[in-house]
Amino acid sequence: MSEGSGTPPPGQPAGGKRPAIGLQIKLPCASLDDVKARYADELRQNQFFVRTRTPRPRDTLVRLEAHLASGDPGFRAAAIVCEVTEAGIRLQLLSVDDAASAMIAELGGTPPPTFKADPARAAAADGALALSQRKPDITTLKGITPPPSPFSRAVPPPPPPDAMPAKAPPPPPPDAMPSRASTRPAEAKLPPPVMTQPPPKAPAAAPAAAPAPPAKAAIKGAMIGIDLGTTNSAAAAVKDGKPFVIPSREGYNTIPSIVAINDKGNLIVGHPAKSQLLINPGNTVYGSKRLVGRQFESPAVRDLMGRFPYQIVAGARGEAAVQLGDRQFSLQQISALVLAEVKGVAQQWLKTDVNRAVITVPAYYNDNQRQAVREAGELAGLHVERILNEPTAAALAFGHGKQLEKRILVYDLGGGTFDASVLELNGNVYEVVSTGGDTFLGGVDFDKVIVDHLLAGFEEEHGIQFPGDRVAMQRVTDAAERAKIALSEQLEVKVMVPFVALVGQKPYDLAATLTRAELVSMAGHLVDRTLSVCQEVLTARELKVEDLDDVLLVGGQSRMPLVRERIREFFGKEPSKAVHPDEAVALGAAVLAHSMDTDDMDAVVLVDVLPMSIGVGLPGGRFRKIIERNTKLPHKKALGITTTRENQPSIEILIFQGESEKAQENEYLGTLLVPGLPRGPRGSQDYEIVFVLSPESILTVTAKDKKSDRAVVANFSTKSTPEEVRKRLAEAPVTDTRAVPQPNGGLLGWFKRLFSGKEARP
Repeated sequence: MSEGSGTPPPGQPAGGKRPAIGLQIKLPCASLDDVKARYADELRQNQFFVRTRTPRPRDTLVRLEAHLASGDPGFRAAAIVCEVTEAGIRLQLLSVDDAASAMIAELGGTPPPTFKADPARAAAADGALALSQRKPDITTLKGITPPPSPFSRAVPPPPPPDAMPAKAPPPPPPDAMPSRASTRPAEAKLPPPVMTQPPPKAPAAAPAAAPAPPAKAAIKGAMIGIDLGTTNSAAAAVKDGKPFVIPSREGYNTIPSIVAINDKGNLIVGHPAKSQLLINPGNTVYGSKRLVGRQFESPAVRDLMGRFPYQIVAGARGEAAVQLGDRQFSLQQISALVLAEVKGVAQQWLKTDVNRAVITVPAYYNDNQRQAVREAGELAGLHVERILNEPTAAALAFGHGKQLEKRILVYDLGGGTFDASVLELNGNVYEVVSTGGDTFLGGVDFDKVIVDHLLAGFEEEHGIQFPGDRVAMQRVTDAAERAKIALSEQLEVKVMVPFVALVGQKPYDLAATLTRAELVSMAGHLVDRTLSVCQEVLTARELKVEDLDDVLLVGGQSRMPLVRERIREFFGKEPSKAVHPDEAVALGAAVLAHSMDTDDMDAVVLVDVLPMSIGVGLPGGRFRKIIERNTKLPHKKALGITTTRENQPSIEILIFQGESEKAQENEYLGTLLVPGLPRGPRGSQDYEIVFVLSPESILTVTAKDKKSDRAVVANFSTKSTPEEVRKRLAEAPVTDTRAVPQPNGGLLGWFKRLFSGKEARP
């Protein structure tokens, strides 16, 4: 392929922004079938090579228009230059038109997202959409008809004078919402691999191998940004070029992320659920963001089981779930109810259907948790256009419309999680340089140290141990949170919880005086943990605090005077107050949603990174990284493996995410299992294992027979418990084979040893 012309598109960014060009090429092909035959390998990998006399630099955004030899239109795509050679440039396709999407799908690849009529918009939205295939609205499946809303209030508050809302279509309760089948099927009753030749090629308009994702034009309805928080959630939209937060039914800018079953057996969400938390804690779910996407047997869930008054149980797939009354709910269903309430509020204010959203998650969420949030969005009737990291969203809100050229660190300390990300802002380009975090560090941990202090004082004063029933404990926790907030404005606060215990028919009160100095002493180590993460994030890219132009504080807990004081000392500068701590994430999500829904070449361009390394477990419980932390997204890595012994029955890869050298200290994502291999001599079965990371850090792992181009159905299971995984790693047989050098870093030989039980040494 040769470059025909290269004229910069209108509105090309300049002055430090990512360069963008337009390319028209003429293919030596008479038809699209010829294109598929000639460039099959490249298209499967979403790539295209263009010969040009003037190679463009890496990371240049390209608007590509390919024509057939006859001059007829071929296909169009938005791409980025990923490799530069003497002969030309290799393009990584980011978004394509329907014709290219159909070709890639028919060839067995995973098509990038399709774009609207104007391909310039896709070029600007670098990595703005997921590579995975779109799923249909869950409410249209199996004939589900949403029942009357369980969330409506008897007397809703009046809407603003300029926006008389129509009644929002109510979301279905979890009972009516089937738990969406996981993209990683259960491990039990695994079918044998299906080995078939690829089906006959169909016309490009109707691919047989895998249907192309639906064009966004076919998905009607407004798109909003949603901050799905641990404590509170919020929705935002853009009007007249400015993002704004959509108020709740009660007039607040946030909605409590709380779901409950009241004394009448009805589901309630948001402020009504929060209002009865103190008297009904056992049937009220809050703080579930820490549990979503985690296995019930995982150490993380075990550690949290005593922290909440409601019952945490094992779900149908071994995941953590909750028991409310006589009903069990997955964490996806709980999150879906919160999202459905947010969606309903947005529909009332916007006076239109809302069925698309950009939903934010902590940057340090692992793959399972991101998948779970996607499922929750679909259960709520939302087409999730993008999962966006919260610090990146805050940076979008900070830089929107300002054309900044800065390097900033976003310090996001929320109710349940902490994230720190370094971003470089160049106009409309937002590039994440490094990220890190702690999904078990947030406002609830500050509350807990206060609760422990109050209970210790109670036992010392009265000489009895605190009885600790659920209602009493929730009252103490509520008092601790209110005291923490009050100490941000004053130096001393009195805490009084009357009739908190009854021992031998004698009632006891909890009364104490708490000072800011005492809180600093109790919670100082928690703030130090956040600063350790910040230092780690900077060190990962060899940065110093002097290299930062601004430090942006996000999250309700960042209001604490101690946090601001330690930030000032650590970074040597006053933190920025340019964004609202509680609203910045939702506003940034709305900015991205609006940008994705327009055809503006100056739309937002995001370049994100992988927050935690992804790798495999080795015999002896070791962990080997395959894709390193802070790798730019999207990313794809293919590894070749073969059977290492005669009549080998299966191939199994245990996949983890984390930074520890010990597999069990990392998050177990699942097992890629190819069972029932045909009998044959050693080396007779040759496979390619492909790790694909989407722009939103969602992982897809596949296996394919390399010799015959036959498809293999491989099961990616997450049902194994940590004990089962540990046992499998410990009992792996140890034999030796010769490593076969490979151009991709020599990993083929290592994988051969891995499956025979012995890792190839560096």
